[in-house]
Amino acid sequence: MTDITALPADPEPYVLAEVRDGTGHLVLNRPRQLNALTAQMYLDLRAALDAWRDDDAVDHVLVTSASPKAWCAGGDIRQVREAVTSGRIGAATRVFAVEYALDCLIADYPKPYVALMNGICMGGGMGISVHGSHRVVGPSTVLAMPETRIGFFTDIGASWFLPRVSRPGRRDEPGLAVGRWLALGGQRITGADAVALGLADVLVADEDFPALADAVVAEGPEAALARFARDPGPSAVVERWDEIEQRYGAGTLEEIVAAAPEDLEGMSPSSLVRTFELLERGAAEHDVRSCLGRELRLAADTIARPDFAEGVRAVLVDKDNAPSWEHASVADVDVAAVRALLDEKLPLPL
Repeated sequence: MTDITALPADPEPYVLAEVRDGTGHLVLNRPRQLNALTAQMYLDLRAALDAWRDDDAVDHVLVTSASPKAWCAGGDIRQVREAVTSGRIGAATRVFAVEYALDCLIADYPKPYVALMNGICMGGGMGISVHGSHRVVGPSTVLAMPETRIGFFTDIGASWFLPRVSRPGRRDEPGLAVGRWLALGGQRITGADAVALGLADVLVADEDFPALADAVVAEGPEAALARFARDPGPSAVVERWDEIEQRYGAGTLEEIVAAAPEDLEGMSPSSLVRTFELLERGAAEHDVRSCLGRELRLAADTIARPDFAEGVRAVLVDKDNAPSWEHASVADVDVAAVRALLDEKLPLPL
């Protein structure tokens, strides 16, 4: 697999790292781009976490954002598209391999990993937060996995955590239908929703994020979060749970599209099929690493197909929001071929 050094280097450090009073502090420092993650940022985050894993001077990790508007808007998918359209598929695939390995590292990290998820938290931003041990949101946090709109699929380990969302008091009843709703249409949810669904642990006031970061350093994660935690209030998603189950709990994707056309209008039909089938596999898996290996195999194929470059063009490059998809409907997609891809996994560079 081609090395990602074939991609352009960052013009300045977008990840700041320091150790202070037992805290390994990482700051996402690309505010003008809402901390969209470049290939180099994945490497820098990985390097710090690897160094701190066995460092006795580091008791826990704290990850914050330099942007008041966003935790992380996702991966810098335009950078990946440029590699794809210039024929560097191997380099683009390697970016996903490094990203997914980072997500796996966070999921398995032996020390507390505290992510302060302020503002926008989408796509790859969920990968570097939802897998952590201490996930903090605010009233203004907005979370989403909008990949089907750009001709990709719901990745970063979402095939592990989305089939396992659940209602408060019913954590032993995973909600695959609600996971489908979140993935297929890229639905946006609030911080209160994230706590209710099990995608976050604590909600704090938006204005308390800076003070909370200082308290994590001074007091440690448990004491700091206990002091700043607030009642998240009701979740609109939980209130709609039965309705979503009715529409997205069908046995086939075609039935879901027929039941929720307004949710899925404009999405890549190929991406919808890939996401639906991927969540089915993820729901039966036993660990996140296996899910990420399958996602990597699917990513390598997806970025080489026309919908990826076209979807990113329509949404992020030309911004005309008028993609020309490879297939007219989900019925035209070769489901057997997608399932054959999902039978394979690629190793993560762990």
